[in-house]
Amino acid sequence: MSRTPSGDADASGRRDPEDPGDESHAGPPDVNGTALAAVVLAVGNVVFGSFLGLFLPAVPAIFALASVLLGHLALARINRTGQAGRGLALTALAVGYLWLVLITLLVCGMLLFTGYGFALLGF
Repeated sequence: MSRTPSGDADASGRRDPEDPGDESHAGPPDVNGTALAAVVLAVGNVVFGSFLGLFLPAVPAIFALASVLLGHLALARINRTGQAGRGLALTALAVGYLWLVLITLLVCGMLLFTGYGFALLGF
């Protein structure tokens, strides 16, 4: 069997396994570090946010806001550089916005029931 130049397929359509050809086997694409940090912060907020919120009520809101900001920053960088990690950034945005909505509803509910309680007490 004759070898074909530069790793091209022979007449049968098979490649010669001994000829590496001009293909370069690069590793997986680089994942955007900002997207990774955003999703770690968002998931960490889900796991530990309710516990930390017992002692420092603003911590889950700050972490949710930070994950949203990092998610938007990561999406902008991914669109500019073409790195991998778009799914991570979108996940961080979804979880961060969900937490912000949940915290907003919780605070509005607390204010509503506090006002209702004061009205019942005659204040």
